Amino acid sequence: MNMIKHYTKYIETLGADEELIETYKNLRQAFQREGWSEKDLERPPYYPQDIMRNFQRFSSLHSKLFQELKSFFPDIDHNEFVDYLSGKLQIIDSETPLQNGSKKRRDNRDEDY
Repeated sequence: MNMIKHYTKYIETLGADEELIETYKNLRQAFQREGWSEKDLERPPYYPQDIMRNFQRFSSLHSKLFQELKSFFPDIDHNEFVDYLSGKLQIIDSETPLQNGSKKRRDNRDEDY
């Protein structure tokens, strides 16, 4: 029998991750608006204010949720928590696909080397 972790039941019952998920959706939509690809996310060509604000918000909410869970479930593993959230975020990724290729060519002037 596949047992659900107590912390996941807590999150799902209380909707404790709703604000975090909504912020991630806003980020993905902004990436789409900018025409970015997954590769652009590794090294963004520029940093719009709304993306930076939502990224900081996402990071803060992520930490806050983990600390909240840690206070109720001291044995929670951070990697398990990240894996749990990744599953939810991948659904958003598939709903808001990004462009193929890079938005802006990164000319390092080393093409011949």
